[in-house]
Order: sequence, then C-alpha cells, then structure tokens
Amino acid sequence: MRPINPGDHRRPDAVNPGPAPMLQWHKIALLVVDDRYQRELKPGNWKAIRRIAENFRWSHFSPVFVAPVEGGRFAIIDGQHRTHAAALCGFEEVPCQIVQMTLDEQAASFAAVNGMVTKVTHWQIYKAALAAGESWAEALASTALEAGCRVMTSNASTWTKKPGEIYGIRSFREVIESRPRAAVVAALKALMAAEGYGDAPELWDTNILCPLLKALAGSPQALESGDLATELEAFDIWGLIDAVEEEARRRRRAGLPSMPKRDQLETRLSAWLCRSFPSGKGAA
Repeated sequence: MRPINPGDHRRPDAVNPGPAPMLQWHKIALLVVDDRYQRELKPGNWKAIRRIAENFRWSHFSPVFVAPVEGGRFAIIDGQHRTHAAALCGFEEVPCQIVQMTLDEQAASFAAVNGMVTKVTHWQIYKAALAAGESWAEALASTALEAGCRVMTSNASTWTKKPGEIYGIRSFREVIESRPRAAVVAALKALMAAEGYGDAPELWDTNILCPLLKALAGSPQALESGDLATELEAFDIWGLIDAVEEEARRRRRAGLPSMPKRDQLETRLSAWLCRSFPSGKGAA
C-alpha cells in the first residue's frame, strides 16, 4: 500500500478552495439536470447508463457532485449517468457531495470536472481487473503465460519492447473471445518458435500480432501441421504488410472507402494459410 505523500513537489502559491462540501444522501426526485451547461443524453449515453445499471454496485458508485438550486432541489454537476442508472435500478436515494455555487460557478465546475479528468489507460483497467479476479483478465494472462508470453500492465518505449510481450489489451481480448483458447495458445507458441517472429519485436506490434493470431488460430490445419514454423519463416510477412499499406494508399488516391488494415492483413494471411495448408493436410 502507498501512503499519500506529495514528496518534494512544490505547494501551489495560492489555494482558494471555496466552500467546503457536505456529504449527504438525497432523494433522486430532488436532483435536476440544468441543460444550460449539462450534456444531452443521446443513445450512446443511454447505453452507458444501462451498462452501469446492469453492473450496479455501491462499491463502484462515487458521490454525485451537486449544487443547491431554487425549490429545495440540487443541480447535478457530475454524475447524471450513475444517477440515472441508480433510478433505473429502483433506488430512491444516492450519496451526494454538495457545494454552494452560483450558476456561473456550476457551469465552470462542470467544465473543470469533465475537462481535467485523468484518463485511465487500458493497461490500468486490465491490471485492476486482474487484481479483482475478473474472468476476462485472468483468461488473457493465463493464455499468454501458457504460451510463454506475457500481457503487459503498462506501455513501454518502442526500443525496449521484446518478443512475447503483448501490449494491445483490447485487441488481444478480442482474439481470446473470438478464437478457441487452445488455438490461440498454439498460435502464440508457433510465433515464438519461428525464426523472424520469436526474435522480432516489430512483429509483436498490436496491429500485426492480432491479425496474425486471428488468422493462425482460425486455421486448425496449419496449427496441426509439423511444417508451420518452416512455412512462417519462408513467408514474406513484411512484403504482405507493404502490400496492405499500398492498397490503403491506392484506395485513398482513388477516393474509395477505407478498409481497416488489420482486417485486410487477417484476410490475406488466412488466404495464404488456406493455400499452404489445405484442409485434410493436418499433421504428419
């Protein structure tokens, strides 16, 4: 556990914190949204609200930030999504942090609270989910570990990354959830064993690794073959990557709709695997 310790960092020259907040539970019926500065709830917002409601726990609920307004009501500065979710779950009250503010201060506070948020990274989410024992995070970690690889909990500079280190949390999770676990393990092992792959950190870039894994894990005849490492080593992967880049440039010049490079790479890799390992070839 880390204590709160500002260390040698310099104290601000002046601190003007305003009125101290009060913490109280308030009825949701008394909480209002001022559309003069608050965001409109669109379909995407309602999806987020439903997601909060479906996974509702008070241990995930931070106090709603509010300001007293006329009529004994309280304007929500921050927390309308979780307040709507609580109402959707049937709760009548939520914990609130109350601060006395004018309308101008409310609008400024809304901008400050929503504009100065420190974004949580995908690595931090994964690390927290792993510590909490969430199944998706444990599946990522154990699958990689079985293949002699590791899902990383923070980013690193390009020149310090190593083969076998997996940084694309969301993309690797998509691979895990779309392919059989044993096939993903076998695909990772094949890449680690093949010369030019297991010793090339550049090929472990998320935009290359995940299309490779999807294509390999979707080709059981290739994984069952004793020739996979040899075929991978002979295959011009960089030539294929260049061809995908050139196709993207051609489409831009022609004014055609763009196609995700990852999808193109996976499609071309799958086609190569089908040609190199036709169904029924299997293991020797």
